[in-house]
Amino acid sequence: MNFLGRKLRGNFQGEIVSDLSSLVCRRTGGSRIKHRVKENWLKMYDKAGLVLRVETVINNPEEFRVRKRVTRKGKSRMEWVDMRKGVAWLFRYREVSLKANSRYLDALAAVDDPTNAKRDLDRITTRKKDAAGRGCSGFNPLAHRDTELFQAVMDGEHCLRGFTNRDIRTKLQSTQHLRPYGQDSKKASSKVSRIFRRFHAHGLIAKLPRTRRWRVTLYGRRVMGTALYIRELDFPRAYSKMAA
Repeated sequence: MNFLGRKLRGNFQGEIVSDLSSLVCRRTGGSRIKHRVKENWLKMYDKAGLVLRVETVINNPEEFRVRKRVTRKGKSRMEWVDMRKGVAWLFRYREVSLKANSRYLDALAAVDDPTNAKRDLDRITTRKKDAAGRGCSGFNPLAHRDTELFQAVMDGEHCLRGFTNRDIRTKLQSTQHLRPYGQDSKKASSKVSRIFRRFHAHGLIAKLPRTRRWRVTLYGRRVMGTALYIRELDFPRAYSKMAA
């Protein structure tokens, strides 16, 4: 009702219906949602995530009003009256439709869109290939083994100057990643190099030019930071609620 510029009153008589359906066509699929107030429609089409179209269909113009010169008791004056069908009122059809579409789009702007987050989650958990064509396994954002790696590269000490192979070896020395190598620094260094190759293939870290240092990318900071937040805070809270 608000999108179409109406107010819901106690004496309202008519139907208000919302209908969601899938679109099937030869090239792309999509979705369509229609909101109907009596005979007038507000519709939105999503063509497989490629095109978003909002439109207003006015079948009963008498539900809206137009400012028109009328004669009352022999005197001519301007009043808001029910809008009729006819080309003379196309300008008012346009005004009503644009305002309805604008209200609907403004409401959509406040809706959280999880598309990017889900896409990045799929990206980090999917197997990738490095520059040499070698396969690199995906990450499990909730697994202890992978979050140890996230914590090592996300350490605040690396924010300004980045980190080197030796820096990460020091962080992982007591973890299951490097514990089997003991004091063999050469094997430990090779292991960390393979970890860097995996991180780089997934776009989590990038090499600092003309140095042996690496830095965390913006994408890596978002994904790894979110994974650590979920494991340390969100998952325990959600688990406690489910247990209760």
